[in-house]
Amino acid sequence: MEYVISIAKRYNHARTHYKDPRNRGIKGAKQILGIYFINEDGKLRFRKISRLMVPYYRARLWKRRKFVCLECGYTFAGLVKKETDSLDCPNCDI
Repeated sequence: MEYVISIAKRYNHARTHYKDPRNRGIKGAKQILGIYFINEDGKLRFRKISRLMVPYYRARLWKRRKFVCLECGYTFAGLVKKETDSLDCPNCDI
């Protein structure tokens, strides 16, 4: 399962020379829309999307939140759909 965490506009640097420090800006770059998502391996990836797909992916966004366990004081990060969602502590479940 992939977790969509952001919808962003970035620049496609096609046909520019990355090694040349003069072309590291947005010279010759085109704007593209895309999503940042976390795949099954836990790696952050980017995928291009069309403008028509933005409302669909906006409904599938996950939020990264930090949680603190009240029993053991362990701080951990997790992905939730809503602000009111809570996760079980991975330290106390052992």
